[in-house]
Amino acid sequence: MMFLNKRIASHNVTRLLVVILFIGLTSTVQAGKFRVVIPITSPQSPAATIPENAIPVVKVYPVPRSLVEQRLREILKKWNTPHMAETLAAEFYDRSRLLDAVDSVVPRDATLRIQSLQGIQTLQQYRLPAANNGAGKEVSIVSATVRTQLEFNGPASIELLPGTNEFILKFTRPVLERASSE
Repeated sequence: MMFLNKRIASHNVTRLLVVILFIGLTSTVQAGKFRVVIPITSPQSPAATIPENAIPVVKVYPVPRSLVEQRLREILKKWNTPHMAETLAAEFYDRSRLLDAVDSVVPRDATLRIQSLQGIQTLQQYRLPAANNGAGKEVSIVSATVRTQLEFNGPASIELLPGTNEFILKFTRPVLERASSE
């Protein structure tokens, strides 16, 4: 009888080891399913496209910081006024939604002021050929990171709300200025 109990016990141990081994193999196989790499699809064209008739420049000339700051100040003077729409390009994403939000959410007396100009980067530069025997144009797309402050009269005192914003500006100028140096 003792021999039979030892045999049953060893058989149970063997069975237990097989079950543990099977569970271990199964969990390894299942864990492998979670590590499958699925590539993220992307469009075949570059993210920043230029107009069809535009010619990319070989050497990008940064737009002067003083000019960027001047334009930003002009834009922010028109912020929260009926003239704000003039500062937004026709292709500005959700243009009407922004104008409606500023008109309905922002207090009427609110102004947006520049605290500091943190960084300027020319993102893209290209040339448009001359039309009707005129001068061609150079277009520069510039990103400006600006620390701003929203100021308005609150219920008890003047409210000051700081923030950081990125402005994407489009500068256009005649090509004639640097044509001989390139």
